[in-house]
Amino acid sequence: MKVLSRFLSVTDTLLQSRKAKFAMLATVAGSVFLLSSQLMTSQLAHADHSGFTEEQRVEIREIVEDALVNDPELLKEAIIALQMREEDQMGQVRESLVEQNHAGLFDTQTDPWKGAENPEITMVYFTDFNCPYCKKLEPTLDKLIEEYPKLRVITKMVPLQGEGSQKAVVLAQKVWLNEPEKYHKLKDMLMSSPRRLDGDAIAKVAKLTDTEQWLSKDDDRVVKVVRDNVSLMRDLGLSGTPSMIFGDTVIPGLVTYEVLKEQLEEVIQAKG
Repeated sequence: MKVLSRFLSVTDTLLQSRKAKFAMLATVAGSVFLLSSQLMTSQLAHADHSGFTEEQRVEIREIVEDALVNDPELLKEAIIALQMREEDQMGQVRESLVEQNHAGLFDTQTDPWKGAENPEITMVYFTDFNCPYCKKLEPTLDKLIEEYPKLRVITKMVPLQGEGSQKAVVLAQKVWLNEPEKYHKLKDMLMSSPRRLDGDAIAKVAKLTDTEQWLSKDDDRVVKVVRDNVSLMRDLGLSGTPSMIFGDTVIPGLVTYEVLKEQLEEVIQAKG
C-alpha cells in the first residue's frame, strides 16, 4: 500500500501541469492497458512483474476501474495522451527514415520539379493524378512557390488509385524525361480534371498538350522511376497522397497553406 500511496501522491503533483498530465496519463494508460491485458491471460503467471506484488496489481486495477466508472473523462484524456505520444514517436521514426533516404528524396535527376533553379529550400511532394486531395493542394503549392522564390518543389508521381493513375503517371514521367518543357502544362491539365482519369481523358489531354506520341512510345527508364518512388513512399511509412517533406519533417495528407508556410518558415529559420 505504501508503494501505491507514493505513486498516487507523485501523480497528483505532476498532474498540476497540463503537459505533465498528458505525459503521465500516457504512461499510466499504457501501463494499465498492458497490465489489464496480462491479467486477463495466462501470460501473467509467467511474466516478471517485480515492480508490484500480486495484491498491488489487483488493487491498481480496482483503482483504475473505479476511476474510469466515476470519471469517464479520464479515459478520454488517457486516449488522447496515448495518441499524442504515438504521433510523437512516429514523427521521430519518420525523421530518421527521411535521413536514411535523403538521396532518394532530394538528389534524383528523374523527378519533375518546379520553382527555384538554385534552391535554398527543397520540398518533396508525393502525388497521384486521381487523388482528389492532391488536386485541391495544387493551388496551395503554386502560391507557396510564388511567395518563396528560393523554394523548389520536387514531385514524385505515384500511381496508387487504379489503372487511370498508372497511365497518367507513365505518360507524365515519359514527357518529363524527354520533353520537360511540355510537362507542366500536361500535369496541370491532368490535375484539373474534375473526374477520375481514364484512358480517353488522358488521350484527350495528351492531344491538347502535343504529347500524344508518348502514349505509345516507350522509355525504359520510366518503370524503374515509378517503382522506386512507390518503394520510397512505403519505406517512409506513407500510405497515401498527398504527402510532403520539408527538411526532416513529413506532412501527410491535405493541409492548409498556413500549415505549409509555418513549416517552411521553421526550416528557413533552422538553416539560418
